[in-house]
Amino acid sequence: MLALALAWGAACTPVRVPLISTGPLRDLVRIPQDATIFTESGDRPILETGEDRLQKFEAYWYGPWERTGPAVCTEAMFGWAAESFTRKPVFGPNLLRLSASQVEAVVANARLDEFPSRSGYGIAIRNTSLRALPSSEPFYFDFREAGEGYPFDYNQNSAVWAGTPLLLTHVSEDGRFVGAESPYTCGWIDARDVGTVDEEFMAAYRHPRLAALRRDRIPISGDPGGFLFEGRVGMLLPMVDGAETGVVRLLAPVADESRRAAVSQVRLTEDDAAPIPFPFSQNRLAELINQIMGQPYGWGGLGGHRDCSSTVLDIFLPFGLTLPRNSRNQASAGKVVDISELSTDEKRKRILEAAVPFRTLLNIRGHVMLYLGVFRGSPVAFHTIWGLRTAAKDESISGRFLIAKSVITGLSPGIEIRTLSRSRGDLLDRIDSFTLLGEE
Repeated sequence: MLALALAWGAACTPVRVPLISTGPLRDLVRIPQDATIFTESGDRPILETGEDRLQKFEAYWYGPWERTGPAVCTEAMFGWAAESFTRKPVFGPNLLRLSASQVEAVVANARLDEFPSRSGYGIAIRNTSLRALPSSEPFYFDFREAGEGYPFDYNQNSAVWAGTPLLLTHVSEDGRFVGAESPYTCGWIDARDVGTVDEEFMAAYRHPRLAALRRDRIPISGDPGGFLFEGRVGMLLPMVDGAETGVVRLLAPVADESRRAAVSQVRLTEDDAAPIPFPFSQNRLAELINQIMGQPYGWGGLGGHRDCSSTVLDIFLPFGLTLPRNSRNQASAGKVVDISELSTDEKRKRILEAAVPFRTLLNIRGHVMLYLGVFRGSPVAFHTIWGLRTAAKDESISGRFLIAKSVITGLSPGIEIRTLSRSRGDLLDRIDSFTLLGEE
């Protein structure tokens, strides 16, 4: 009788739902964290790259230097943060709430009523960030709420790798930041990270062929000059002819004392960089995925880390595919198959039937995954994810189970977690469409 009573009491004990929880995840133990395991077609092309696609890609990449005014972001898109940060309490890195006057000072520094105030051209001379407002300080929402606080600095728009062409559209009141458009997004960039360019520089830098990095986080040094910046998957630099076997010669931007851009040459091995477009094969894509595997999650590229959509952007740029920066727009970058009205089991079946491994995006509101194929009969995907939603049984209290890195999982990771949210914890249940890249 006592044993029965104890068992009943244990069954009725509420499951604690901490704001942040961690622990082993079954998918990361049972599924190999190696994308090459899932390559079935090897080096055979899974998507052909025609001359028209290459021309389209060049227009995309150098597009900022062809514009005379903002095109990637409207005035409203450029200034969204000014309104957002005045509607909701904002917190700083010390966990304390910023005063209204502190927020207003940053907004005033943006001079948004004068946007755009200039039209010029530049290039990122080091790996940097596009910020939502002209400040390097983080803007968090309430740390005490699930899914808020670090790393969700809402003043962070995107990382920008060195060598990225920029259209310069605005300047802050204090001159420390310039408004800029990259090929894929816009924001405020630290003026020290930009070299201004003129027609002479563009003619010298814009060689007919671009090269992409094959390895992530490799040091790139100029000759002369020493270390310039860290090479990243997704970084593109012009390629110049050279006679050395096994060596790839690239151009890299530097800046003089007046912040005018100049050209420097760098030498990498053929294992480090290759001309684009890379042959679009499962093997080549798997190599890039493995370079990013296990790296920390970074909201909006915070700290030079990647979020879900920047991971997708970076691994497909070397193949000459032009993709938007955020997951919502990436979901429209190909042939879209709507599965929002299907049951969870029907979604799994439809993905297995119609999704093409290594070139199908699985779309969730606010998240994107790359379908890799099947492991032990179940679909798997590569993605960079912060965490899974946890909750009390009545959903009155919620938290996050952290994954916080780039991983390969099934489509229902964490299903074994006792506190996984019944309404929003299963990723498969939340997939509303999938996108076949390279198809209309």
